[in-house]
Amino acid sequence: MYPLKFKPYLKFYPYGGRRFVEVLGIDNIPRDRDIAETWEIADHGEEQSVVVNGPLAGSTLRQLMMQFKSELVGDEVWARYGDYFPLLLKFLDCDKRLPAHMHPNDANAERLGMNDTGKTEAWYIVKADEGAAAYTGTLPGMTPEKFREAIDRNDAYDGVMKKVQTTTDETYFVPPGRLHGLDAGNLAFEIQQNSDAGFGWDWAGFVEAGVIPREDVEPHKKNAIECALYEDGPLEQTKYVTIDERGTERTFCAACRYFVLERWTSSTRFAFEDGAARFNTWTLIGGSAKFSSGGETVVAKKGESLLLPAQIAMQIEPQGDEPVVMLRCYVPDLELDVIEELRSRDIGEEQIAWLGSYGAGNDLLPLLGLPQDALNAR
Repeated sequence: MYPLKFKPYLKFYPYGGRRFVEVLGIDNIPRDRDIAETWEIADHGEEQSVVVNGPLAGSTLRQLMMQFKSELVGDEVWARYGDYFPLLLKFLDCDKRLPAHMHPNDANAERLGMNDTGKTEAWYIVKADEGAAAYTGTLPGMTPEKFREAIDRNDAYDGVMKKVQTTTDETYFVPPGRLHGLDAGNLAFEIQQNSDAGFGWDWAGFVEAGVIPREDVEPHKKNAIECALYEDGPLEQTKYVTIDERGTERTFCAACRYFVLERWTSSTRFAFEDGAARFNTWTLIGGSAKFSSGGETVVAKKGESLLLPAQIAMQIEPQGDEPVVMLRCYVPDLELDVIEELRSRDIGEEQIAWLGSYGAGNDLLPLLGLPQDALNAR
């Protein structure tokens, strides 16, 4: 096997714009209409990424999963998830405000009979326009009763959630239950569980566009109130940890049981080989690079994504004068890949913990022996 480059699956939701062309310079997508999302690496029902390079060109990710199984995702990931590809990667062009919504956790998704798992996600802000913002987390003192009252008076955003200014190159970790909705003016990369489960209380044009059935509107409000996290934190962004990886800048941006999101920046050629039995994904947000492995070489540029099958060594060579900037995602062993790795670099426990944000959705806190409210407002 070899590094796999994909044609993304496009989503034409009401909040989209033209940033995929104007900012990322993505080729072979419509230039005459707004696009909200590009699902970069996806195996979600009919929503499939398609390989565009090498002998496997034309294959969907589902077909690859069926053919290669653990050879593709790795023995560790296959033992944990089986035939379910666990991650979904996308870019979002938030030209207009996203709906006010939240996602259930795995237990609530199962309890409610949903077809998908729960959904944990993180946003990396690739570009924030001046004045751009995000809604994320509940207002201090929010309760189910106050949430319901805000919905009834059509105060779905500022009456329920914090509004924070976004900045290019910061990350927001969004655990299940956290209320959220990116505001206009953001181009973001999102890593998430492979799920589309969510409940909205203001669908911002999605019903009118036929994306959400009208009969689901009221049940969504009820389920959002029931599944929400009611907690307050001092900071909605994560705090980064940057280390040197043999001359390459490696920055930990977010971490949870389902995924780790890292940013790698390099101006020189370097080798990558994951010692763990798992796949890796690489999404370029700056520059371009040549990726060589398994007898195949592929060039990827800003706005393109690759999947590196498990236990394959790869050479990465930046092209041109600009450093290559890439977002790496993988399914972690949190203790080994994050806690032990960063402790060995003399990184403090609270700094490590901030990769999982504050509150009940932080998977690092119990592993670090810290109380669940250690990072909450104080």
